[in-house]
Amino acid sequence: MSLNNSNSGNNYESEDDEEEDEENLIFKDFQSTERRGNNNKKINSHNKDDIKIKKINSQISTVTNKNFISKFTKNNDNKFKKYSIDKNNNNNNNYSNKMVNENMLNEYCINFLNNNNKNNNNNLKKEEDEEEEEEEKCSFDLNSPDYSCIPTSKNRAMNFDYSCDYGDSEVDWNNPIVSVIIPFLNTDPQQFNECMESILVRQSFKMIEVILIDDGSTNDKSIKSYKEWLKREPIRFKVIVNPFNLGLPHSRNIGVYNSRGDYIFFFDSDDILEPTALEKMFWKLNTSPHIEFTKGYLVGFGHSQYIWLKGFEESDKFLTENQVTISIMYKRSIFGNRLHTNQTFTNDNDDDDGAIIEYYPKELLEFQYDSTIRDGMEDWDFHLKCASNGYWGETIPEILEWYRRKDKKTMEKNWKNTLSSKREKFLNDLKLKYSKLYNVGGGNDEYKSFPKPIRNENEDSYKIQLNLSNKIKNPMAKKSSPRILLILPWLNTGGADKFNLNLCKQLIEKGWEITIVTTIESDNKWLSRFQLYTPDIFLFNEKFLPYSSYPLFINYLIQSRKIDVLFISNSELGYYLLPFIKKNNNKNNNINNLITVDYSHMEEEYWRNGGHPRQSIGMNRFLDLQLVSSNHLKNWMLTKSNQLIDPNKLMVSYINVDMNEFKKSESSRHEIRKLYDIREKEIVILYAARLTNQKKPLEACEIIKELKESLLNNNNNNNYNSNYNESFKVLFVGDGYLKSKVELYVKNNGLSDVIKLLGDVPTQDMKSILSACDIVFLPSQFEGVSMIFYESMSIGLVPVGSNVGGQSELVSPDCGFLVDIDGVDHVELTNRFVQILKQLIKNPKKIISMASKCRKRIKSKFEIHKMGENIVSNFCNTIKNKSNHQQKPQQFIDDHQNYFFSQEFLIQTIEYLKLSKQFEKNKNDFNQLYSIKSELDNLKREIKKIELKQIQK
Repeated sequence: MSLNNSNSGNNYESEDDEEEDEENLIFKDFQSTERRGNNNKKINSHNKDDIKIKKINSQISTVTNKNFISKFTKNNDNKFKKYSIDKNNNNNNNYSNKMVNENMLNEYCINFLNNNNKNNNNNLKKEEDEEEEEEEKCSFDLNSPDYSCIPTSKNRAMNFDYSCDYGDSEVDWNNPIVSVIIPFLNTDPQQFNECMESILVRQSFKMIEVILIDDGSTNDKSIKSYKEWLKREPIRFKVIVNPFNLGLPHSRNIGVYNSRGDYIFFFDSDDILEPTALEKMFWKLNTSPHIEFTKGYLVGFGHSQYIWLKGFEESDKFLTENQVTISIMYKRSIFGNRLHTNQTFTNDNDDDDGAIIEYYPKELLEFQYDSTIRDGMEDWDFHLKCASNGYWGETIPEILEWYRRKDKKTMEKNWKNTLSSKREKFLNDLKLKYSKLYNVGGGNDEYKSFPKPIRNENEDSYKIQLNLSNKIKNPMAKKSSPRILLILPWLNTGGADKFNLNLCKQLIEKGWEITIVTTIESDNKWLSRFQLYTPDIFLFNEKFLPYSSYPLFINYLIQSRKIDVLFISNSELGYYLLPFIKKNNNKNNNINNLITVDYSHMEEEYWRNGGHPRQSIGMNRFLDLQLVSSNHLKNWMLTKSNQLIDPNKLMVSYINVDMNEFKKSESSRHEIRKLYDIREKEIVILYAARLTNQKKPLEACEIIKELKESLLNNNNNNNYNSNYNESFKVLFVGDGYLKSKVELYVKNNGLSDVIKLLGDVPTQDMKSILSACDIVFLPSQFEGVSMIFYESMSIGLVPVGSNVGGQSELVSPDCGFLVDIDGVDHVELTNRFVQILKQLIKNPKKIISMASKCRKRIKSKFEIHKMGENIVSNFCNTIKNKSNHQQKPQQFIDDHQNYFFSQEFLIQTIEYLKLSKQFEKNKNDFNQLYSIKSELDNLKREIKKIELKQIQK
């Protein structure tokens, strides 16, 4: 599929039968007019006195409505002064902002703690109501796309207030960071409103200006639509009106000429942006000296629907077809200087007042779009022009844009270069125009390829900045809800990840707003599920930000979102950043009350002397609150730290389970059993886990093998046909590096009739699988408290597993079985599990009785709302204690020597992460080469066999 020219076609639709209104008739006699909105004065171009002469200068050159601009200046001078930086009032402002945030947070916590007990009785009804509400919300899933879930849809989950704070006295609105350039021609008002909603309202990045170039619109409704936005957004939105259609490329050049931002973003007036699109593209360019532009992946919607996961990486393909849409952010420097800054351009048609009208020449910038290309594909030409001058970009591997598609007939009518006959000629012209790229008449190496920008990783460490002091502003409005920043490794399937997802749901229900940052590159299969609770998600990918930029980026998020709680769970980088975050927290009055919290699931003795809980111990002095999944883990951490951790800030919060989500379905039970040919009275055992050494999948298969043989011997001695209820099946769910070994074991040991290997089951199907089962079996080497046990017990499965971690705090003797594994040899351990499973299979009534007790135990102690209440209560108590004590910053943070220690710590962290990643890459490359070598050796042996056979013949 090609994107040739289609990136421009949606804005420019002819309206031949539409009459021009009076306002456009006035515009007909001059080249360009600027409209800017104002709360106090509507645009009025019917008055001849409304034209003001204004010389072209290096900043802006447009004709302006005289009465309007004078009124605007008079009424808004103070406003702009108010919004610009007031150095004399800076400290007072910080103090005021701090007090507003502190008072809001304290009030929230007082209300929450006081009402917590009152709300407990109504939690079940509340959760049921909110479950229904959640079903109405949508997010976009790449694996199951809902093309009606556009970013501005009322059904799109938002849950974050991106309002702009025009009252921030530290912000100079005359100096936006990003200029958004939007050509406009008779765009459908509804589609235009969706576009503007996505840019001016729902965008997370606020330091922008939007410059709309009306390229000769004649549709009254279209014109009215942008006038309404002028009234609504007088500060960040302006309109430049061309007297007649000058074409897309020239309109874009005019937009750049009048821009004030350091970054330029081109957009079509009927397309839609994802909420964090501009912010991500700005940060990408701001931290990438090796490239000049960037964009993201896109969703095509409208007349045709698709997902486009291509960008600048396959650069050579641009030689034959355009690979991207126009929605690209550029560094402003690429366009060079403005031309004609010392000249005034006039025409002979003066109005009755004798005013001289300005107009724009074709050549406005040192580097610009070719304004002679009027029939489409001008963007393709510009991409090749960039490449031929050594400029190129990279793609952020996320969906950032929704690109509206029209039918082919409309496209070909408006953009003649898309016709096959025209396209061939256009391509030939490109080959001549950019002969170096196409190697026309060449043969030399210098003519062979596009620029291939590569980030210099050696620059990473020394570019780390510790003294940041609000360098990048993003003025979001003062929040009315508490905000939390979650630093997580990824958004994948797994027990810890399900806890993170449940935590997000609980926090949203309790009035929080959530920002998420991940710290490990991943496919993030659960991204769309997390997006049901927040759009404010930033995924780690080196195509987005390098590790060296993360300290700056995390600090920026804390400040721009006015974060109250920073929450780390299983993120190695998150722990390493804590000293830096705390140091900046104590030096920045705006975030002086930041609470740092972590959550530990289980100890991992085999990894870094205890895993993440051990990291939590090491970073104890930088944490205000340490949450753990069990009393077992709490005691382990106290012992590991030699009792040096303050037990009052080391709190237990069980992960718990949503009983409304995990409840038994008889219809699902019947359906799954029928699907896998399982009789009604057969006992079904579920094994569900990652197929890794920790979860012992091969040992589980061995136990199943011994169980099958034991029951078979028993049935042979007691007439098998009359005791068919003692047979069983196992549903084996999971994926991982041991998958092939598990498959081989099942096959070689004749277990295919008992074990059904289901692989990686989608999350939405797991509830049906659970409903079909009776026992959940997990002989893990170590656990925290297993999420699958929580979910299974909620539905009514009897848990059987290893007595490790905090499992015994969930599984009581009356509702399940835990086997001690310490000091027990392999044969004995296998026999213990076999005997437990065997007795359950032989006694279905016991399973029913214990299943009922499982559900009761979950309902009484481990429902999901209890987890949410516990965690938020711990947040609030920590905030309350910190506020009451008003502790001074610890000496090590202000100590000059520790400043350099903090810097050195960060540098070594980045170097360590780089080396770790390189090691993993080299290991994978080695394994791949070894595999290829093995295949080559096998092939050589086969060839020798064939040669020997031929010789023998």
